[in-house]
Amino acid sequence: ALLSACAPKIAGPQPPEILYDHDLCAECGMIISEARFAAATLLIDGDNRKFDDINEMLIYHMEHPEAQVKAWFVHDYKSEAWIRGETAFYVKSDSIVAPMEGGIVAFEDQAAAKAYATETDGQVFTLDDLRVEVHSEVHGS
Repeated sequence: ALLSACAPKIAGPQPPEILYDHDLCAECGMIISEARFAAATLLIDGDNRKFDDINEMLIYHMEHPEAQVKAWFVHDYKSEAWIRGETAFYVKSDSIVAPMEGGIVAFEDQAAAKAYATETDGQVFTLDDLRVEVHSEVHGS
């Protein structure tokens, strides 16, 4: 059941397989252990990057602009299914305990994201808006 929950249901580019409790985060080197927080990117050159949480993915790509992203992948927080990061809705909250304390989770459905944001006193973001938010937090601008 766990494997089927994480199986891609995505048309087009596919996320890489993550070997949980084995693969390392490209940003911090920590073992990736929780699917609901894990994220990945497919690069234009066909390579990929795997991350233990969404915040780490955003920071990595902020610091490595040469790693041009073809597709962003995150897991839906509730179902743990892979979804495209470009169309996901993100909730950022100080009360969300993610592996690297980024406090970000993703949802396929906007209504689910809004409901979770209300529960956690968080905010809902698109990927583009979230990238701006994380950039401001990291660089103070």
